[in-house]
Amino acid sequence: MTNVERLESPGSEALDTALLWSALSITVRTDPRRGNCPSLSQRFPGEKSVRWDTLPAMRASRFRPREPERTATSYGDSVFRSQALLAGAVGLVVCITVALSPRNFDDSPPFFLGLTIVAWSTIAAAVIPWLRFPIPWQAVIPLLDITAIVVLRLAAPESGFEILLIFPVIWLATSLGPVGGLLGPLYAAALLWGQVSLAHIGIGLAQNTPAASPIAAASLTVALAFVSGVVGLTSRRVASQRVLLRRQTSMLEKALHRARIQEATVREAFDAVEFAVIGLDLDGSTTTANRATRSLLAQLGLPEDTPWSRFPLYRADKVTPVPAHELPHLRTLAGETVDHETYVIGHRTGTRFTISVSARLLHDETEGADRVVLVLRDVSAEFRAIADRDDLVTSMSHELRTPLSSVLGYVDLALEVDDLPDEARAMLDIALANTQRLNSLVTDLLAARSTSPENSIRVVVEDCDISMLVAESIDAQRIIASERLIPITLEADQHPVHAPADAFRLRQVVDNLLSNAIKYNRVGGRITVSVHDVVRPSGSENVEIRVTDTGRGMTMEEQQGLFERFYRAESVRGSTTHGTGLGLSISREIVVLHGGTIEVASQPDHGTEVLVSLPKGRPPAPRRPAVPTQEARAHGS
Repeated sequence: MTNVERLESPGSEALDTALLWSALSITVRTDPRRGNCPSLSQRFPGEKSVRWDTLPAMRASRFRPREPERTATSYGDSVFRSQALLAGAVGLVVCITVALSPRNFDDSPPFFLGLTIVAWSTIAAAVIPWLRFPIPWQAVIPLLDITAIVVLRLAAPESGFEILLIFPVIWLATSLGPVGGLLGPLYAAALLWGQVSLAHIGIGLAQNTPAASPIAAASLTVALAFVSGVVGLTSRRVASQRVLLRRQTSMLEKALHRARIQEATVREAFDAVEFAVIGLDLDGSTTTANRATRSLLAQLGLPEDTPWSRFPLYRADKVTPVPAHELPHLRTLAGETVDHETYVIGHRTGTRFTISVSARLLHDETEGADRVVLVLRDVSAEFRAIADRDDLVTSMSHELRTPLSSVLGYVDLALEVDDLPDEARAMLDIALANTQRLNSLVTDLLAARSTSPENSIRVVVEDCDISMLVAESIDAQRIIASERLIPITLEADQHPVHAPADAFRLRQVVDNLLSNAIKYNRVGGRITVSVHDVVRPSGSENVEIRVTDTGRGMTMEEQQGLFERFYRAESVRGSTTHGTGLGLSISREIVVLHGGTIEVASQPDHGTEVLVSLPKGRPPAPRRPAVPTQEARAHGS
């Protein structure tokens, strides 16, 4: 599969920003597999863990109120509803008593007094707007109910009216809290023990009736106290839980609102970018697709719901379909790195685009694989520009060769004239040398574009005095360097340094390095050139040519593309320093053909050092190095 270089554009810089959408810290995450509602057990920011068994002991504060705010729908505030329930229970027991008891209650004043109290209490509960009064005033109704039930117990001890005391006691415990929890059992106990006391002194009841039994009064008192205590604790716990649930609900609603805003923001950002972003789950199903993705599918004539696995994806050769197991998201799940790889999308008989695909694997909270995000960027224009540039270079190279050949021919003819003055002959020699050099540069320009072996750079290796070659190159560059007040210092061994090399091609390398050292140096800087024989620890002998300047230097990012053809650093593209971006690429190719290496060390504002190392032994047979250039990758070579 053919990779494409990272083409500089705003879309490339925005790739990492687009992939951060899954890394946003939002409380509610949208996932078709998990639903849109977060778990209630999720911790909210700033919320501490709460043990339910400690809720009754919670302290009140302005952040965590001890009691919830009373409303008309709160339990115990609807007085009439509670009283109606008690009145219905009393009426049912009265009906059963009158129907089954052999006694006649027509002459029983306590019976009618108890019923009257219950009736008037129910009317008062229905008529009086209790919610306008403080909550303690609501205790009047359950206290009257306790009085009525105790009086009914006095009239019909065998009917079990005392069981109904549980209703008003629970009412007081839930409405008034601890105070009501104590008030209800104490008031009922006072009335019950009052009946027992009156029966012992001979007033009201006989001592042998159940209502006058101290055991019954004591048992009922203990039962009511226990019921009131349990209901009070339960009510407090329920109130505390209600407070927490209300707070959690409020926080959840706020978090959900923020999450929806963030999701809408991210969605708008995704729809605003010009490249397609596709989110896939682990099964390869599409979970997210932005507007650019839908636009791409529309241009290809495909439905918007087309799954990623059905995209018409071809390799860079535009002919070979991408196998299912080589799809970018599957390779990412398998642990491979998919970054700016080139594909062609679209059927051969329809609209087609060249796209650059990058894939990122996103993880969940447990660091497990969660989903894959694909970024598809249309690079058709960039590839067309590369092809047009290559065509232009080829055309210009061929067009320049014809007039150069004519100039060379006429200069040669002029030099053959016998009576040519010495001054004119010297000028023609200079013109001939420069024309030959220009012709070689045009040939190199054509070789840089062409992948044909016959157009590649060739070297003719013979014994060469490297130190003299470097000295001649320095002499040729001194005039240009002096214009910028830059001295050039040569450091060489005392003895001549020889190595098998192509003198013309190696001179081209040195000239290019010196030219760069002058162009990108500061005014008044300096250049040091050294030529030495070096013996490696392995025993091999090499010749090292080192060019050091005090110029602007380069960043690591600029050094990464330094030897690519037509590459120029971003910081010098808009400057007055001109160049084609071919010099170092051709120099590297020449050095490799000699079996050597070329290395660059540089730091911003600390100058640059270029080291060329050539073997002193016979280099291998000349061949064109396989340099991964933009053009080679663009044409699938």
